[in-house]
Amino acid sequence: MVQLTYKQIDSILQWTGAVFILVGHALNGVGPTTWPWNTFCFFVGTLCFLAWAIRVKINAQIVVNAASIMLTGAGVINGIISFMR
Repeated sequence: MVQLTYKQIDSILQWTGAVFILVGHALNGVGPTTWPWNTFCFFVGTLCFLAWAIRVKINAQIVVNAASIMLTGAGVINGIISFMR
């Protein structure tokens, strides 16, 4: 089993977050027909960045990402409900 270093995990979290947030922006550019996938992408990307910010103890990033999760969380819940209908 491969043992990742602390720095490698941080890098994976940052790059995964960046990719998901960029995909969210690309989906926003396509238009409203991409909802709720754009919101899901932003949510996952922000979760990755929050995990990274907690690991490296950057308080400003923790606050921004936690607030973003709360804001996009409503959209994620709404998206899940729409899938269940």
